[in-house]
Amino acid sequence: MRGRNSVLLVLLFLVSFTAVYILRSGPNVLQRFSKKEEVPKSLSKLDEYRQRYPDPHNDTVVLPPKEVMQTMDQGALGDLYHRYINSLQIFCRKVIRLGKLDDGGWDFCDDYRFRPRNNCLVYSYGIQFDFSFDDAIVKKYNCEVHSFDPSMRVGDHKHGQNVFFHATGLSGDNNPSRGTNWKMRTLQKQREELGHSKRPIDVLKIDIEEYEYLAVPNMLQTGILKDIRQMAIEFHVTLKPDRSRRYKEEPPRDKYFFALSLFKDLYDLGFRIFWTHRNPTCKFFSKKGNVERVTCHEVSFVNINNM
Repeated sequence: MRGRNSVLLVLLFLVSFTAVYILRSGPNVLQRFSKKEEVPKSLSKLDEYRQRYPDPHNDTVVLPPKEVMQTMDQGALGDLYHRYINSLQIFCRKVIRLGKLDDGGWDFCDDYRFRPRNNCLVYSYGIQFDFSFDDAIVKKYNCEVHSFDPSMRVGDHKHGQNVFFHATGLSGDNNPSRGTNWKMRTLQKQREELGHSKRPIDVLKIDIEEYEYLAVPNMLQTGILKDIRQMAIEFHVTLKPDRSRRYKEEPPRDKYFFALSLFKDLYDLGFRIFWTHRNPTCKFFSKKGNVERVTCHEVSFVNINNM
């Protein structure tokens, strides 16, 4: 009997203590008790990739809106351009170089999500008699490769196994080039002529000596870039030497703004830089702080919306 009374006293004490605790804590404690466990939101493809393969060397430079960049002067835009083009935005676990180790080879992401698939298609613009990249990607992935260069003065032909050469250049319209009268096509028109309009392009390589500033805006305008899985472009900024020949004149403000606007549009479309290479043959010393810079960068992108 005495033991039963002891148990009842303990239970009465616990009930009283709980009631006092709830009254003093207010309604929040009841909300905590009744709150259902939140179901985690599904991750995007990019967030899932980043979670599985975190980048230990993330040094991303985020571009401000175009309206903000429009208010910046030449020096600020120049600094932003060189910081941005030398930064990485996504981590590729396996970067491989296809083709020559020096000029002529290109870096691509061999991660499962981004590597070329079966029946892969590659467009390679800018050859200058160096097919090392084109031959290497056939050997690695057995892709169908179309190589383009109007400056070599040779006709269309089959270069090798799965490599087809076209004496055609890439531009922002389909008119012959001024002065040289080369055959030029937009990427959209070239796909139509080759019967590839409904085939995605696994790899697009572009090294066309500043014609990228005509071709890329057209590709952005037509929306054709959504079909590209990986893209490598050499961006050129031609500079004139000053009288001392030690320094070179910085590009005008408008050119920096134009290039940064393209980068902004590519980023918004889903293209992320996973590799960037400074071409040492384009090295110069900038008058802005006497810093060493280069005028051409080989930049490799993956399209996170086409994984």
